[in-house]
Amino acid sequence: MHAASVIMLSWAMIGAACLFPAAGAGVTAGCLALLVAVVGLPHGAADHRFARPRLEPALGMAWLPVFLLAYLGVAAVVVCGWFVAPAATIVAFFLASAWHFGQEEPRIPVGPRILRPAFRFARGGLVIWTPLVCHGGELGEILGLVAPGGSGSAIGHATRLLTACAWVMLPIAAVAWVLQGLAAGASGGRRRRILLTDNALVGSLVALFAVASPLVSFPVYFCAWHSARGLQRLRRELGESWPELAASLAPLTAAAIALVGLVAWLALGGSGWNETLIRATFIGLSAVAVPHVLLHGVAPLFDAHARRRTLQPLHVGSAA
Repeated sequence: MHAASVIMLSWAMIGAACLFPAAGAGVTAGCLALLVAVVGLPHGAADHRFARPRLEPALGMAWLPVFLLAYLGVAAVVVCGWFVAPAATIVAFFLASAWHFGQEEPRIPVGPRILRPAFRFARGGLVIWTPLVCHGGELGEILGLVAPGGSGSAIGHATRLLTACAWVMLPIAAVAWVLQGLAAGASGGRRRRILLTDNALVGSLVALFAVASPLVSFPVYFCAWHSARGLQRLRRELGESWPELAASLAPLTAAAIALVGLVAWLALGGSGWNETLIRATFIGLSAVAVPHVLLHGVAPLFDAHARRRTLQPLHVGSAA
């Protein structure tokens, strides 16, 4: 049901992009900031709820200060990176995001097992690879608004490197898409419906990424698909209702919004409100995204350790 909704939303946004190609920059920037604030930032604000059951068994009461120091420390490094090394920050942020998005996509096994990590990375980065190829100039302009003045050369180097990567990843993603279509044709029942729906979703999103501005297509993918699915998984894991989850995330979300807005207004400046919104959104999002990616990257290690601790007494008992 969620995938079908995102498919319909994608085609609605494609139609809007074709009918209203010159939408006001103020409306675009405002919608971007609103979507990220309402859905995207709560997705990151849930990280302490995600981290607690994994860190508390090993660290006890110290889990929260350790988590906060590490999380805020990484976020501070990312913000500084935009000013000190913008090219490296852009490349690292985009590649880490592609890897994370790929890991969070549905795990549908197609193709040789050895190629599946490459398939997942290529698919997760479609929201990056497609705009780089189809809207490279506009994406460079957006990054120019985010990075400090005088970073034009660094942005050019970063976008050229990422575009070269995109030309490699797009064919790999196309191969994965075709293999999944062939697997759907050879399947039946529920599996066939899942594979076909997922292929329709990927095709619809790629069409959106190719037609619409990155300021439109990225929030649709990040908020309506990636963040919404992450919040849904967390809600099931915690056994809470949507109002309960929203209430628990509201304080940190509000604090994050206030902090990002304050930094953008006082430190980042900008020639206008639109530029300030775009800077605040992208820098704030990257500052939250990188520690979020690292946390979810190491979480399987904590989960595997917890499983081993749970199984160990049973193994010893059976041996006795």
